[in-house]
Amino acid sequence: MRDHDPHGKSLERLTHQVLRRLPAHRAPASLEARVLREIERRAALPRGRAGIAQWPAAARVALIGACAACAPLVWVLGRSLWPHLAAALAAAGVAPWVADAHNTGRTLLSLAELTAHLVRLIPHEWLFAGLIVAGAVYAALAAVTYLLLSLTLPHLKAHQV
Repeated sequence: MRDHDPHGKSLERLTHQVLRRLPAHRAPASLEARVLREIERRAALPRGRAGIAQWPAAARVALIGACAACAPLVWVLGRSLWPHLAAALAAAGVAPWVADAHNTGRTLLSLAELTAHLVRLIPHEWLFAGLIVAGAVYAALAAVTYLLLSLTLPHLKAHQV
């Protein structure tokens, strides 16, 4: 349901009329050449340097799947190969470093287990509310940063080619 003003014209119609009266803005003469140059430059990049966003969707999904599949494999191999690696490094004369690294790994693993245990104790509603609050705070900080940058650095253009 739209509200109409007393004269029968809608806000949309008034806005359209005002915008039609404004002069048309012309793009700079050099814009087309700059855009075409940038397109050619990006097309000339090898596929691996063009960035993952330029990859076909199937390749991106395959890469993410491969990374996800490799994570447990690396974990298992690391756990099974660690004693052999530690023995080889100890034989090479770096036993203190190996012991420190092993103890650090155990400490980090204990910390991860403690964190997982604490997260399981927190009610799910609190976790979701915390995620929402964290997202809202992040969005607010991003907005304030953008506002401060746009006020302090007005000469910078966001869409330069």
